[in-house]
Amino acid sequence: MTTVKSGTAGGSRHLGNTGLEPSALAMGTWGLCADAYGRVFPEQRTATLARALDQGITTFDMAPTWGDDGDSERAVAAAVGSRRDEMLYVTRVGRVAGEYGVLPAFKPDELRAQCEASLLRLATDRIDVLLLQHPSIDDHLRDDSVRETMIALKSEGKIRAWGASVSHVDDARAALVTGSEVLCMPFNMLQPDMVWDVGSECREKGVGILARSVLLHGLLSGRWGEKKRFTPDDQRMHRWSHDALAARVRQAIEFRDRIHAGVPSMAALALQFALAHDDVSCAVFGPRTPAQVVAATEAVASGTPLTVTDLQFIYNSLR
Repeated sequence: MTTVKSGTAGGSRHLGNTGLEPSALAMGTWGLCADAYGRVFPEQRTATLARALDQGITTFDMAPTWGDDGDSERAVAAAVGSRRDEMLYVTRVGRVAGEYGVLPAFKPDELRAQCEASLLRLATDRIDVLLLQHPSIDDHLRDDSVRETMIALKSEGKIRAWGASVSHVDDARAALVTGSEVLCMPFNMLQPDMVWDVGSECREKGVGILARSVLLHGLLSGRWGEKKRFTPDDQRMHRWSHDALAARVRQAIEFRDRIHAGVPSMAALALQFALAHDDVSCAVFGPRTPAQVVAATEAVASGTPLTVTDLQFIYNSLR
């Protein structure tokens, strides 16, 4: 069904055949900079990014649409400062914020303009991984001009690798056909199917996988009860109905039997699960506080990796 390993939780890893070596954990900045889970004040954002650097995270996942006019990119660049060469920057193109919300922008001149704007905000001469943000199959992934633009940006040295951030298996496969070198897609204990379905294809093509939603928007932190409710400024309020959320929480509770000395929390279990898959290069998580950064990095760096028995328990629970 899938290839797994029971070790190698920390340190750098290989991102497919790109030659890039991301940290095991990448810091996602959607919740931190787009206020997706409620307001994050500037001083908290700064402290959280600083703690990520202190804890050895070298990979940052961003998008110009996360926050006002590229806030996530500016925040990361400010935190990293002179350490840019030690870092791996992942950002996105293909979506722009407009008067009526976030709109697609995949024409060659639009992609180029977005890339140039990101380079300026990130205060750098190259982007390590540039992802097409939720491209559609017919309008974007089958458009030769999109692929040609990304290849040209790479040949010009403005990006080092390119790929797509997708949410469905069909989109992932179309992105592979297009020539993507990296795929960013959901992978967690309750939603493992995409990586299970296309992992072997990625491996055969040398495509790196960035696993996102590894904590499923916080649900796999192990702290929620069936009556969990969100504030009006938290996008999770609209993600699940009350009944659907309660059902998800009950599913997550089943994994508590796998918490032991080497896996001290549900969050640690979820992070180690994502990193235990051989085809996953990096697990993207979205901390909003310095304490969350420390808990996650310690769970990965010092926790005993999941055993084959742990993994088999999780797989059996999902059947």
